[in-house]
Amino acid sequence: PEQHCSKPQEIMRERGIDERLIRAAASHGYGLCLEEQPKPEHQMEKVLFAVDELTGLIGAAARMRPSKSVMDMEISSLKKKFKDKKFAAGCSRDVIKQGAEMLGWELDKLFEETILAMRSCEEHINKQMEVYNK
Repeated sequence: PEQHCSKPQEIMRERGIDERLIRAAASHGYGLCLEEQPKPEHQMEKVLFAVDELTGLIGAAARMRPSKSVMDMEISSLKKKFKDKKFAAGCSRDVIKQGAEMLGWELDKLFEETILAMRSCEEHINKQMEVYNK
């Protein structure tokens, strides 16, 4: 955990990953990691910062649904979970709000865009998890 933001940068550099992608990945830990990380400035960096905690909250909310899916998740149900500080307590609501502010978005827009993005890849992720869990 202490190297959550620094070690991936090292690994990506060793693999020749573009510095813009490395910076974007590092900036998701701005103000959160033990070591100093760059402030999100570019759109991709701001989005990563905003959705890092939010995807955890959405994932937890999806697992509580009868469908165990984001496919039928509505913004209104996510907002209820967001307001419940005890639900997925490790997902920082302050960071989610800060990310929305960085983007200049209302929380509803961030919630909607993130749910839609997670819907688009849910089937693929579920297939990968089946392979991984065998």
